[in-house]
Amino acid sequence: MGKKGLPLEGITILDLTIALSGPLCTQRLGEMGAEVIKIEAPDGGDFSRYNIVGDCRAFGDSTAFVMMNRNKESVAVDLKSAAGREVFYSLVKNADAVVVNFRPGVTRRLAIDYPTLKAFNPRLVYVSITGYGESGPLAARPGQDLLLQSFSGLTFNAGRRNGHPVACPPFIADVIASHSATEAVLAGLFNAARTGRGQEATLSMLGGIMEMQLQEISTFLAHDHPPERVDYPSATVWMPPPYGIHATAEGYLALAQCDLALLGGLLDSGELTALAAEVPGSEHPAEYAEWKDRVYRLLGQLFAGKSASEWDNYLNEHGIWCMKVLNYAQFLAHPQTQPYLTQVDHEVYGSYTTVKPVIDFIGAEPAELTGAPAYAADTCRVLESRGFTRRQLEELLASGAIFQRAASPVHGKAAGGDE
Repeated sequence: MGKKGLPLEGITILDLTIALSGPLCTQRLGEMGAEVIKIEAPDGGDFSRYNIVGDCRAFGDSTAFVMMNRNKESVAVDLKSAAGREVFYSLVKNADAVVVNFRPGVTRRLAIDYPTLKAFNPRLVYVSITGYGESGPLAARPGQDLLLQSFSGLTFNAGRRNGHPVACPPFIADVIASHSATEAVLAGLFNAARTGRGQEATLSMLGGIMEMQLQEISTFLAHDHPPERVDYPSATVWMPPPYGIHATAEGYLALAQCDLALLGGLLDSGELTALAAEVPGSEHPAEYAEWKDRVYRLLGQLFAGKSASEWDNYLNEHGIWCMKVLNYAQFLAHPQTQPYLTQVDHEVYGSYTTVKPVIDFIGAEPAELTGAPAYAADTCRVLESRGFTRRQLEELLASGAIFQRAASPVHGKAAGGDE
């Protein structure tokens, strides 16, 4: 390990990813100590630089880019040109892993697929993320998060009967895929260290969002009468009352798994206690749905008597799993949250607050977080560190095979045009 003790120090990752799933994976690897070189096209790079989220333009680039690409360097290479590919191949020779998230067939057309790159580096770990897999009728469709949620059945797991499907607001399919890709890279690196051989791994956002629903999908397939949504806007069709979010006199209260009869006693409600003893069997789906609605309606009446804070304090004292529902302003001001926030410097915005890496490596210094790179800011410096001469760089720049932002010179000389 290096002097800081982070586990991936000395590892080089070539990042050929865009949007969210791939960039979040490689950012995580960079925060574990790896050098991450983000390869971007000479036409402006990762499109998520311009995909403005919530109309926030404070960083120059979109927050969608800035928050998924810290601890990286940006190198602009034209992989559609022979000269550009040769530059990329030279980087592959001394890299440990490549991560890509293109649609099926793109890497083969560009000659940057695993069989091609393996010839340059037999120890290379190569991880590819797709939307729907490498084959099948939807393989060429865009792997966008909302579309995957909608296709996978996830959006019918919550909400109310005959109401709109309910999507998870964060891009959960992307995030799940990013974690799976990180695991694949780490497993491949372990295998390469143990055997000296490289490894290709493929995964899809579809596979990830299906694994995330492992218990729900498996239960559905095994169930004679799988539950459906009811009139009350429940959090999930798979859990019985009181599971869900309930309105109170002031604010909302979330209740997890709970013995309904016990809750009836705590709420001093004989009616709720009686309902707890009248649960219809799942073989009577219509009766079961009506029973759920009766319970939820009664809970709404009972919880209307006090605020969410009062109910949270009272029920928590009696061992009920509950939580007051917070918005971002309340959540981010809470003392429990503060250790999970950190400050990062950005060349446009300055210092900003964001979420710190989730893993603490005990005994190692915390990762030093660097802001997302400006487009093509590091092309010449990175290539020069890999043995390219000034003359070679100038020829590559002139041919368009690589691009360097003008603010970063080659030995004091401007190396290319502005963005």
